[in-house]
Amino acid sequence: MILMQWSSTQWSRFSKLMLLGGIGFWLPDIILHALRAYNFNRRDVGIVTLVSPLTLLVTFFLVNRTEKTFPQAQTVLGLITGVWMFGGLFMTIGATFSGAGFKTAPGGTMMAILVSLLPIYTYIMATYDGTLAALLLATVAAFLLWILARRPLANQR
Repeated sequence: MILMQWSSTQWSRFSKLMLLGGIGFWLPDIILHALRAYNFNRRDVGIVTLVSPLTLLVTFFLVNRTEKTFPQAQTVLGLITGVWMFGGLFMTIGATFSGAGFKTAPGGTMMAILVSLLPIYTYIMATYDGTLAALLLATVAAFLLWILARRPLANQR
């Protein structure tokens, strides 16, 4: 259907949006894990729950401001897809600072990253990482933004 008709330029933009979405959402989590390492606690989970969705929202507005030719609904879709698709990779990077992640057996780590391409696994990993509430909040916010972006404005009828 519509996705099949995209040009290679549109797929390239969508891929970049996915990467930006992943970075925009997961970077605060990685930074906090790097700073707190073995002392990551409930307070840090609360910070990530608020900051990660906000940074994703800021990422959306920055991309939307600079990328005028790509539809807003597709921008939102690209960003949130990146959050879910790259979640395993970014959570593994964050876990490395507390002795897990890339510090463990490389085969198991790579398998975890590959399996995390399945959204359900990102959900499961976020439960252990402490970012589940942030992930769900960002997903709901992205869904609402997507609905608003697809809705025609009243004065354009």
